[in-house]
Amino acid sequence: MLRALEPMLRDLNAEIDHRTPAHLGALLKQGGESQRMQLFADVQSKPSGKALELVLISRESMGLKAPQTLRVFERLVELCQQHLQGMTLTFRSDRDGPLPPSSGADAMDR
Repeated sequence: MLRALEPMLRDLNAEIDHRTPAHLGALLKQGGESQRMQLFADVQSKPSGKALELVLISRESMGLKAPQTLRVFERLVELCQQHLQGMTLTFRSDRDGPLPPSSGADAMDR
């Protein structure tokens, strides 16, 4: 599952800083050092099978609705749809909670 992320990581100019068979951590410098973002990918065992969970963390202020982080997140979702076909996309936000099943992506279940 983590190997499937490699084209996405290249497209996002992500630099992998940690990798194990079930975990990957990467640094995204989309807006320079002050807007550095981290992407974590974990393979989880679920009753329905394996799931790939992606987490995007940003230092950008939520007071301004984090426009740069939102752009990177939207690009991440787009890349997931291109490169991780066959996985069901679901979304959960620390701020907004889960969205209805017909929206967004953050955890991908196979």
